[in-house]
Amino acid sequence: MNTSIRTIQGGTRLVFDSVEGITNTVERMHETIARAPLPFAAPPEQPTRAHGMIAAGVYRIIRAVNGGLRKGVDSSFGLLPEPLRQAGGSAAETRVVAALNGVLGDHLEATGNALATPMTLRSAGRALALDADALERALPAASGHIVVLVHGLSLSDLSWSRKGRPSIGDQLRDDLGYTPLYLRYNTGRHISTNGRQFSQLLQQLCAAWPVPVQSVSLVGHSMGGLVIRSACWYAQGEQSPWLQQLQRVVCLGTPHHGSPLEKAGHAFESAMKKIPYAEPMLFGRLRSVGIKDLRHGALRDEDWPGHRPGGAGADTRGAVPLVPGVEYYFAAASLGRHQFDPLGHLLGDLLVRPDSAVGIHQDDLRRLQIKPENCRVFHEKNHFDLLDDHLVHQQLVEWFTR
Repeated sequence: MNTSIRTIQGGTRLVFDSVEGITNTVERMHETIARAPLPFAAPPEQPTRAHGMIAAGVYRIIRAVNGGLRKGVDSSFGLLPEPLRQAGGSAAETRVVAALNGVLGDHLEATGNALATPMTLRSAGRALALDADALERALPAASGHIVVLVHGLSLSDLSWSRKGRPSIGDQLRDDLGYTPLYLRYNTGRHISTNGRQFSQLLQQLCAAWPVPVQSVSLVGHSMGGLVIRSACWYAQGEQSPWLQQLQRVVCLGTPHHGSPLEKAGHAFESAMKKIPYAEPMLFGRLRSVGIKDLRHGALRDEDWPGHRPGGAGADTRGAVPLVPGVEYYFAAASLGRHQFDPLGHLLGDLLVRPDSAVGIHQDDLRRLQIKPENCRVFHEKNHFDLLDDHLVHQQLVEWFTR
């Protein structure tokens, strides 16, 4: 795998961050043991002050040495020529970086790590500059019908073309004359943060499009569908003109009402926090905020876990209805052989259950009012089959021709 300088720099920074994180974890465990040598023993009568001061000094030295080395390495990378540092890497590198962004993309962005993926619209594997001249040069055959494909958690724009097969964007271009674009973004950020920025990008895109825009269509896989709905929410609030061109939204395996996997992860984290000796080593809490937003499908800043009353595990989202006048189509996958197969109801597509993917909810305010004929469940398929299965592609082409 050919690795770019930016990825090497970001990976090196991540190693130093890991050393600091491990040091903090060991220190917290040390303090826990010093306070209570046995899990159910009473605290010592006399505080071990000398021991605590010595240990704290050692940990401070470790952090200082690690921080100094980190600054020195960063400065060394900064001396390299900018074209060399900006050179792109391989497809394998892109997939690895996308996976890291999904798990800890919020940390990468907060620390200024070079691995943090900036949000870009792409065509033919290249990022597009959103001005009229650049778009005209990059897309000489641009049509008035735009379709933007938005990938899911820990994936990238490359995920739409798996196993060498053409993507659904290619099929919509060849069969119906749409111009496909692909969003690449940091999936570890809050869904609402990505949604707001995506809305701004769409406005810039429509304003600079080289021919009059006749329609905009959005296709999202998994988390991508939530980012699309969040973008629409913020576009409505800001009265963004691009929303007037939005004709249809297609969501593939989108956890509109949350993913059971993240709900289980949150339950495990909450249980482990109650055990003194396990809590300092609870690496599960390092899940990105993007992953945590998937617990219930949070689309707005106000819906972030912990920002609303009712407890960190409660579903306190506000209702986000579908945009009036826009056609919505929801596709779900299920491991079951048919709609009555218990396997499908229990496991869904391994990551998302069908009822969440088609917007069903026991609360009428949160239930997504979509036409039944605009929903389809693909049986004996998993979450990622929705990206490249020929039956799914055929269904999307049919939806786009309605």
